[in-house]
Amino acid sequence: MKSPKVIARLVEAAVSAQKHAYCPYSRFAVGASVLTESGRIFAGCNVENASYGLTICAERAAIFNAISRNQRGMKAICIAGRSPKPCGACRQVMFEFSTKETALYLVDLNSNPRRQTVKRTSVHAMLPSAFDPLASGLLAANPQNLLRNRAGAAAKRRRRRPSPSKKSKRARGRRK
Repeated sequence: MKSPKVIARLVEAAVSAQKHAYCPYSRFAVGASVLTESGRIFAGCNVENASYGLTICAERAAIFNAISRNQRGMKAICIAGRSPKPCGACRQVMFEFSTKETALYLVDLNSNPRRQTVKRTSVHAMLPSAFDPLASGLLAANPQNLLRNRAGAAAKRRRRRPSPSKKSKRARGRRK
């Protein structure tokens, strides 16, 4: 459980980032912040573009901000805005850099930053059937893996299958 002071700092960072959003098209300002495993907080805001596909959401901006500073695992994520809910792309990115314990705080500013409500859920609750790169075999379980807390099941599956190098050694032995 994260301390109330840390959560307050996380919320404050997201609310502050929301004020810097560049959203001339939707006028829907969103701020986000992430608490990394090292205890550092990184923030981001949505940045729109006339070519809508080039827009980046606040959640991804905050996560990419942390990643660019070599901070990988996320302990908590906070999103601030009017009725904030992450889009599908953000949910998938949050899933990839989180664990089942990663908390997600949704700060509803209700058009008034002084009157905010905070709802706590989890990243995994927001995207229950996420595309899991470990389960699919796309990402190998190793100490550098961001998803190490979910690596157990995937590693067990890989242990059951012989590795390609062992297979080739057996095949070479049969040829002789």
